[in-house]
Amino acid sequence: MPDAFALHDVTLRRGPTPLLDGVTCRVERGQAAALLGPNGCGKTTLARLLVGFVYPTSGTAEVLGETLGATDVRALRRRVALVNPATDAGHHHQRGAVVDASLRTLDAVATGFFATVGLCDRPTAAQYDRAEALLRQVGVGHRIDLRFGLLSTGEQRRALIARALVTQPELLILDEPTAGLDLAGREELMATIDTLLTAGLDGAPPPALLQITHHPEELAPRTTQVMLMTAGRVVDAGMPDELLTDAKLSAVMGCPLSVQMDGGRWWVRAGLERDA
Repeated sequence: MPDAFALHDVTLRRGPTPLLDGVTCRVERGQAAALLGPNGCGKTTLARLLVGFVYPTSGTAEVLGETLGATDVRALRRRVALVNPATDAGHHHQRGAVVDASLRTLDAVATGFFATVGLCDRPTAAQYDRAEALLRQVGVGHRIDLRFGLLSTGEQRRALIARALVTQPELLILDEPTAGLDLAGREELMATIDTLLTAGLDGAPPPALLQITHHPEELAPRTTQVMLMTAGRVVDAGMPDELLTDAKLSAVMGCPLSVQMDGGRWWVRAGLERDA
């Protein structure tokens, strides 16, 4: 199976500080992978590199068969989508752009066709139809005419996933997609991700998925690969049941953890011994 991405000894420095330090990892197309690690370990930097927002200082980064620094990154970005829940003054950042919160939800999703802040171009009828179909499939179809900024946080996240999917990306990166959600919003978003991994959306095959998170509880049950990251390095990679152990997760997160699986989901407790 061809790789969705493959990094070979990638280092990225800002002055003397390595944000990524000799990262080597790969994810195949069609896989659902997760990147876990503590705050500040380089997870978001790695995501930005995969979209071509930053470049390696040394090493080689291949994304969808293209080598960063030797390809048209604008064309590559049309094949990769990044959803990041970071917000600033009521605006919503995704794929490096800002979605105007005053747009009605359907128009906000349609900006994904143009990778713009606002709706600077008029979408075609077919583009509007696709945006509406995706909104319905992620469970936000009843909010199409509501201003994007008036959606709940969970609805906004699902709408941003729809926005990311309008161009049928081959690689979808979800950077802490459940951050700040309440319990219901988290579970609804996870159900949307599970639907995407099970059958795709709008009849298209699912893209390769990289989910970035601090919390194993938020991993989709169909996750096929886990990578553990700390201090700018991917220190281990493998199947979830091989990586999500007390010892390995405790070492990466820097505190004693007890890990259990129940109902297809992983659960973690800090500073507690597992029941006998």
